[in-house]
Amino acid sequence: MNPQAIDDDLLSFGVRIDSARDAAQLRWLIARASAQDIRLTAARLCARRAPNPQQVIAALGLERRGRRRNEPVPLALAQALTRKRQQGWRDAR
Repeated sequence: MNPQAIDDDLLSFGVRIDSARDAAQLRWLIARASAQDIRLTAARLCARRAPNPQQVIAALGLERRGRRRNEPVPLALAQALTRKRQQGWRDAR
């Protein structure tokens, strides 16, 4: 199947997708909840912007547990996180 068609189908759920991670979370959610539940929850959570997948997962009372990303953290981000931790931030994200 065409990847663009898959992405277009994901947009029909009314959930904001800003990254590949959001798309993966929405696919996970689709496998566990009905399309109607996802659409109704997204519509209920919608204020000025569509909700992200994490908000819909939480609102449906589901919990996503899985593997951590195997991708390395970009050097600039790692350095920024280190600087923030050194400045006394508990959670630099």
